[in-house]
Amino acid sequence: MRKVIDERGRLFGLISFIDVVVLIVAALLVTAFFVRTNVIYTPLTTVNTVNVSYTVRVRAVRDTNAGLLRPGDRLYNRENGVFMGTITAAEITGALAPEPLLDGTLVEGRTAERYDVLLTVETEASVSHGRFFASRIIELNANAEYHLITRYSQFAGAIISITGDQ
Repeated sequence: MRKVIDERGRLFGLISFIDVVVLIVAALLVTAFFVRTNVIYTPLTTVNTVNVSYTVRVRAVRDTNAGLLRPGDRLYNRENGVFMGTITAAEITGALAPEPLLDGTLVEGRTAERYDVLLTVETEASVSHGRFFASRIIELNANAEYHLITRYSQFAGAIISITGDQ
């Protein structure tokens, strides 16, 4: 039967005890580094909720789609069905797009048969570290584009402003 540590200080005659300690310390350091840098922030422990109002800009939609975005409709995230709030106001204006002139400059020009819609949405959001989360899951970020749906319409819109109490 072999000894656990032989006369040369090796474990089972294969590897030295110091090498084992060095490998364990290195593995702990690598694990600690990855755990520290790959922490996923989650607001699930948040209990503070506030009423938040935010504005969503929907660009260049057809008049039929623009007409389907009405106050009172509930708004959901298209990817996962999370409730994003209730539409309280919808403002429909003619869509503008940059158009090049012959001299190379760009001007805003009206796009035929397309409309921009500004939606005002209200929701109860959780607050954590100064950030708002709709339904405690979707973070509300200004200038971020979201794929949204209502009961009658689906579209992409960008949040242009957020107001709420912190």
